[in-house]
Amino acid sequence: MFPAYKDHIGLWNNELKAWVPERIFDAHVHLGPPGIVSPVTAERRKQALSTFFHLQWEELNDCYQHVYAGKHISGLIAFPFPQREVDLDASNDYVIEIMKQDSSVIGFLASHPTDVNQSIAAFQKAQKCGVRFRGVKPYCDRLGKSNFDAWMEEFIPDKLLQFMNSEGLAMMLHTSGIGVGALETRQFLRSTAERYPRITILLAHMGRYIEPDHFFQFLNEGVLEACPSLYLEMSSASSREVYELVLGRRELWNRLIFGSDMPFGLITGVERWSRERGAVFLTRDDYSWSDQKMNAKYAAERISLTYNTYHCIKALKDAVAGLGLSAGDANELKQAIFCTNAQNLFLT
Repeated sequence: MFPAYKDHIGLWNNELKAWVPERIFDAHVHLGPPGIVSPVTAERRKQALSTFFHLQWEELNDCYQHVYAGKHISGLIAFPFPQREVDLDASNDYVIEIMKQDSSVIGFLASHPTDVNQSIAAFQKAQKCGVRFRGVKPYCDRLGKSNFDAWMEEFIPDKLLQFMNSEGLAMMLHTSGIGVGALETRQFLRSTAERYPRITILLAHMGRYIEPDHFFQFLNEGVLEACPSLYLEMSSASSREVYELVLGRRELWNRLIFGSDMPFGLITGVERWSRERGAVFLTRDDYSWSDQKMNAKYAAERISLTYNTYHCIKALKDAVAGLGLSAGDANELKQAIFCTNAQNLFLT
């Protein structure tokens, strides 16, 4: 399924391995077997979302041994693949089975975008199996729409939020539209946090932003300060500027959480805006969805790229270095981001 591991530019062995703490809690992992995926059309293959449709538990553990060599994965948040081709009930069942096997796995269920009863049934099934889903992963693709054509209210119905609040569940939120740069997104976050204070909201990919300025607007508007239930999950986010702004506010150190977005974190590149294709990745490797014009334009940069998860960690590392912290404070910050912030939410 996956190409052989390569530290393409020596980023892990030469720089990141010595900097990353010994224990990692990975807050963003997709799991699911191949047999529950319906045929994928050629048109769908033109989307980066189609890069991966399955990753089994054994494959993930093998992946960790290579990608984060020398580190211990102390826990993770796992949920199904979000694409409409993936059987929803079977995918939730798979996460239930993994939770039964390993208590370090914090399972989130993939929700049906409109049928809340189906999501509640998945939650209840887990309980009957002796485990508990700790959160929900909603996603707009199951509506048959792209991120840019959907609104959060369409795939996160109020009845689902009511249920989540009653059970004290978390939500891994992949925002729609242009992400936190949209006024509608910020209004949704404020409203949800106020109305449903028992829902911990993990903003996947730092809330998603097309340009760093969009994230700056979100942060400077004070949404995080106004909503103590909001947390930032850092997968895919490879902008040093974004981390600098967050970490420059010490009161937000406990609101930033590491996530890899495995297996999508293995895409060899960084997110880039294209006028022709929208939000895509500039990548070292060629994919079925690659923007060839972009690849040609940035040919020199492509050879400096490696796994996306490494670029996210590198951006974080550079931002931490720019803070001028003492060794003790820097260590405290790293421990918080890579492990204790998530552990405090889900393991205490």
